[in-house]
Amino acid sequence: MRISKGLALGAAAVFACLAAHAAAQSVAKSLGAQKTRAQFVGGFRPDACRYPAQPRREGISACCIMDLDIGADGRVLTSDGHCTHPAFLAPTQRCLAAQSFMPATVNGQPVRALQSIEYEWRSWDGSGAGLCQKLKTS
Repeated sequence: MRISKGLALGAAAVFACLAAHAAAQSVAKSLGAQKTRAQFVGGFRPDACRYPAQPRREGISACCIMDLDIGADGRVLTSDGHCTHPAFLAPTQRCLAAQSFMPATVNGQPVRALQSIEYEWRSWDGSGAGLCQKLKTS
């Protein structure tokens, strides 16, 4: 059975890519560079995540860029950041401290890590359109 020249070249290219990927993975493993980031697990915490009363009455929305220090157990140890409206910083910190995260890992072991997250508070005007404008973080 004959294999066409194009098919043979394609198979060789795929094999070369796989070999390069495998080599890069083994180098990363040997350097201890196999890392993952902390990930938000989810869950709604209504007691900790209450919309601030005054901004709610005024229909104010906010976007907060938060820096989190997440422990190896997945809990937020500290947080800091900035919001487009200052009334939202403390509620955002309280809300994120109540959330669950999968911790970052290095070589499969959970580790403490710093993480940035964008948290958005939306007020609605009845039209269904969000009033909060997305911040450009890049």
